[in-house]
Amino acid sequence: MLSCREITELATAYAEGALPFRDRVRFLMHLSMCSNCRRYVKQLRLTVDAVGRVAQPVLKPTPEATEALLRTFRNWKKDSNA
Repeated sequence: MLSCREITELATAYAEGALPFRDRVRFLMHLSMCSNCRRYVKQLRLTVDAVGRVAQPVLKPTPEATEALLRTFRNWKKDSNA
C-alpha cells in the first residue's frame, strides 16, 4: 500500500487522470483507509476548481493593437539610445 507521503506526491497525477491503472488502484485503496489523505485530495480538487472559476481567460490583442505596441517599443528603444 502507498504511504501518505506517496499519496501527496501522486495526487496531482491522480487528479489529472495520469496514473497507470495499478498505481490508481493502490491510490484508491489508501484513500479508502485514510481520512487525512481523503481530506487532502478533496482540498486539492476544491482548490483547482476555485482557481479555475476565478482565472480570467487571456485576451489576445487585435493585430492593430499589436502593431501599435510594437511601434511604441521600437520608438522607445530609439529614444533611449539618443
